Amino acid sequence: MSSLSPERWQILSPYLDKGLELTDEERAAWLAALRSENPALVEELEVLLREHCIVREEGFLESSDSLSRPGVGLSGQTLGVYSLLTQVGQGGMGSVWLAERNDGRFERKVAVKFLNLALMGKSGEKRFRREGSILGRLTHPHIAELFDSGVTSTGQPYLVLEYVEGEHIDRYCDRKELDVKTRIRLFLDVLSAVAHAHSNLVVHRDLKPSNVLVRNDGQVKLLDFGIAKLTADEEGTADNPLLTLEGVRPLTPECAAPEQLQGGVITTSTDVYALGVLLYVLLTGRHPVRATSECPAELVKAVIEKEPMRPSDAVIQAQAQPETTYENAARRATTPDKLSRLLRGDLDTIIAKAMKKSPADRYASATAMADDLRRYLRNQPIHARPDSFAYRAAKFVRRNSAAVALTTLAMIAIAGGVLGTLIQTRTARTQRDLALQQLLRRQAVSDFNEFLLSDAAPTGKPFTVNELLRRAEKILAQPHAASDSNRVELLVSIGDQYSTQDDDVEARRVLERAYKLSRVLPEPARRAEASCVLAGSLARDGDLARAEALFQEGMHELSSGPQYDLERILCLRRGSEVAQERGEAREGIARMESAQEALNRSPFYSDVQELRVSMELAEAYRMAGKNQQAASKFEQVFQLLVALGREETQSAVAIFNDWALALDRLGRPLEAQRLYLRAIEVSRVG
Repeated sequence: MSSLSPERWQILSPYLDKGLELTDEERAAWLAALRSENPALVEELEVLLREHCIVREEGFLESSDSLSRPGVGLSGQTLGVYSLLTQVGQGGMGSVWLAERNDGRFERKVAVKFLNLALMGKSGEKRFRREGSILGRLTHPHIAELFDSGVTSTGQPYLVLEYVEGEHIDRYCDRKELDVKTRIRLFLDVLSAVAHAHSNLVVHRDLKPSNVLVRNDGQVKLLDFGIAKLTADEEGTADNPLLTLEGVRPLTPECAAPEQLQGGVITTSTDVYALGVLLYVLLTGRHPVRATSECPAELVKAVIEKEPMRPSDAVIQAQAQPETTYENAARRATTPDKLSRLLRGDLDTIIAKAMKKSPADRYASATAMADDLRRYLRNQPIHARPDSFAYRAAKFVRRNSAAVALTTLAMIAIAGGVLGTLIQTRTARTQRDLALQQLLRRQAVSDFNEFLLSDAAPTGKPFTVNELLRRAEKILAQPHAASDSNRVELLVSIGDQYSTQDDDVEARRVLERAYKLSRVLPEPARRAEASCVLAGSLARDGDLARAEALFQEGMHELSSGPQYDLERILCLRRGSEVAQERGEAREGIARMESAQEALNRSPFYSDVQELRVSMELAEAYRMAGKNQQAASKFEQVFQLLVALGREETQSAVAIFNDWALALDRLGRPLEAQRLYLRAIEVSRVG
């Protein structure tokens, strides 16, 4: 039999499988077509096909026993205390049958795995027996359990395994339309199972979606330790590369680590790489190299040499079909641009570290990878990212966004007094009266914030964001805590903070309450604010019809007077978000342009408001595919950012990234690259 290097076998194997599936006539035509593209490849395939015919004629692959012929006469047969029901799987190692106990002690369905008799006495039997040995030492809620093993009366080995009725993890997540955080929590169960295997000196070596099932009750089960390796084994090291066709290790090239494809040493880092690939697929819906490397040879080369596209870029790549891109994001309960923003940063970093080409550069263990993912879910700094003050500060703000936001309200109250003074010099008496009302309202809000953050949250006593939000709600429930108008405004702020924490259920509850209370207020501004902010929350939650109705209701509350400019701008911004979620990109742009015009003519104009509105208008252009306008607007935003001294902030990083995306789609990759590099530099410098 021909001697092959492991990497050469990985290239030839898919072609050989295809050739063996064809009839003689089909195979001849297929080889002729392939020869014009790659004559050297065809020459090697013909040698392998001839050798296969020889061993088949010698009877090497034949057996008269019914157990070696899947599906023939096994249904209804007994195997100890188990009765075989139906075949549920078939592969090169053998067949898998669904069975049930027949002794009446208890009801249980199991999977019985038979080794193909053609592999008896060869490496296949050794791997099969190893699977039983390995599973016997692994007891974990997320690993399919081994119940029994034995040999049939005809000498055929078998394993009795836990029968897992479920779906491949990627298909399950897509069918359920699970969001990114829910997928990560499910993936943590996979990491737990792999970490348990590693602690027992077992490397799986073939982690992929089809080997991770999710049962109907949402429980993850890791399957198929058929090619797992004990780390104490010497088989398959660089000194014993298993060069013959019979000895080559089975694996899945798409999920294999570079060292597997190169015949290198297999360690726990090999599984970490495959876990990175699996997480990439779960979060993006795309394979890190398969999309650009359909040819097996190119696929292997890409795994070994090329760096995969960042997940945040993969979900909005320009060459993808728009329909496919939006469907892919919808399966993750979001839009393409929002999905990109979710993945950008920490998740990009975590996946990239797991998929490093060199095993030494990857996570040291599955447990370390799990720790970073849990830190991400808790909005804590991850270990894989270089530390910086700005990075840790940003994480602190996300973890304590309610406290920060309420403190910001207090600062706004102070600024409101200054703003009121400026307005008095620019407007008539009615405007001065309006400024005084604004100042009094902001003062009441400031007093509430001071009480909440000082007296209600004693010094030294730790509290979570949600605890602070619940404390704020409790205080507002008291009869004399605030006027009805201020109560509505604060409830709107609290609801927004729940949205920031991705707690959509609580956000909707609080905003619905604010909306209900606002209906009896005589102030159009408060009624409009409650309507429009609730509209934005409902749009994110998918209730688009009611969201649009609430936006229209909020706009109708406001007359054309300048006293309602800030509320009108807020409503137009939320209305733009509603339109974009409804797929009405042009209307989304129109509403943001109206917000820009309203701000430009308003006595309440400020540079900070200008920055916020301009950023959202630029992003609306980009999401609508108007990349030239987006790029021009992003440039204006950057100039304002510099004027405000904020060019070294996280906001600047977001602007650079979005600006670069627009330039990239305009065919200006060099300019885009400079912006990407600048974003990286700002992130590092902090």
